[in-house]
Amino acid sequence: MTLKCFMLHLLFGLCIGSAQGADWPTYHGGADLRGFSAADLPESLQRLWIYNTNGRIDNPPVSDGVRIFATPGKGRVVALSIDGKSLWEKTFLRAGASGGEMPLRFDAPLLCHAGLVFSGSSRGTLLALDAATGEERWRLDTGGTLLGSPSVIDEQHIVILDQGEGILRCIDIRNGREVWATEGVARCDSSPGVGGGSIVFGSCLAALHVFNAADGRHLRDVEVGEEGQIAGGAAVIGNRAWFGTRDGRLVCVNLEKGTVIWSSEESDDQTFSTPAIADKRVVYTSDNGWIYAVDRAIGRTLWSYDTGGLPGSAVIAGDKVLVPVDGSLLLLSLSDGKLLWKQSISDEITSAAVIGNRVVVGADDGTISLWGTAGDRKDEGK
Repeated sequence: MTLKCFMLHLLFGLCIGSAQGADWPTYHGGADLRGFSAADLPESLQRLWIYNTNGRIDNPPVSDGVRIFATPGKGRVVALSIDGKSLWEKTFLRAGASGGEMPLRFDAPLLCHAGLVFSGSSRGTLLALDAATGEERWRLDTGGTLLGSPSVIDEQHIVILDQGEGILRCIDIRNGREVWATEGVARCDSSPGVGGGSIVFGSCLAALHVFNAADGRHLRDVEVGEEGQIAGGAAVIGNRAWFGTRDGRLVCVNLEKGTVIWSSEESDDQTFSTPAIADKRVVYTSDNGWIYAVDRAIGRTLWSYDTGGLPGSAVIAGDKVLVPVDGSLLLLSLSDGKLLWKQSISDEITSAAVIGNRVVVGADDGTISLWGTAGDRKDEGK
């Protein structure tokens, strides 16, 4: 084979791989935290492979369309191929109080972007790793606490959120340098959502905070009531955002006007999950054990489903909804909430990542598993 033919063959293979892979770069699908994929899933999923990382996985795996990444504890980051084979595993350390070294604790969901994987620690350290090799490119010590996922602003910049102080920091991904930082607002337990030129996040002040994505300028706060503390992510599309509150509501706001458009009040228990947004529907879960679908425009409830457990954040895949409930993964119809399929995986599982027409979940038993159509089955991983 000539060099020219080889390069064309390689390029064709990469293009096919990307088309089939379709990335899921952060815990809820993208910087807008919309939790939506156009995937065409079957009504019953089959496990295609399972890989044991030998460590607890609390945050959803992410993917750049070529690799799958996860953090199984004790300072470790692992990378798998789409067919479940180990590519690399690295352990990252920090200086301990006694002078020795200790593993970093990665409590924040991962982000993959521009050939890098970003991982934030509970002690405020942000790492940038080479996605292909796991080599550390740079690390930034923020002095705060990073529990939410970094979010992409543009090709060159990401934003991170300090949990304790509610400070946004814009980071240049080329060198790990801080470009700008905002003043703190209050404790914030979520990941920032980015969309429509804004960065948004909620806090213990029962308000959604809106900042300019270009320069970090504070634009406004949208107050949502005395018991409306916000601990989950806010999904953003254009000038609207959707999020849950401590008193159980799902709220839709206009980011430009700073006003509440509608509020769905089906639950009396806290709603700290991140909602998933389709063209006409919003799906969210609450600690009362129910899954709800509401009309995106007016907030009217269209259907509800009692899981009998504690559901995590929902993800919409085409005309279906994926919801983790304790250790089981549920697949429901988006149109009417009918349960199509349910599979027990472990005692606790993460929210789903949708990669092409396949689904990936992590579990407390250390496993990562991929689910899809039986005809796509691959050899099982480690």
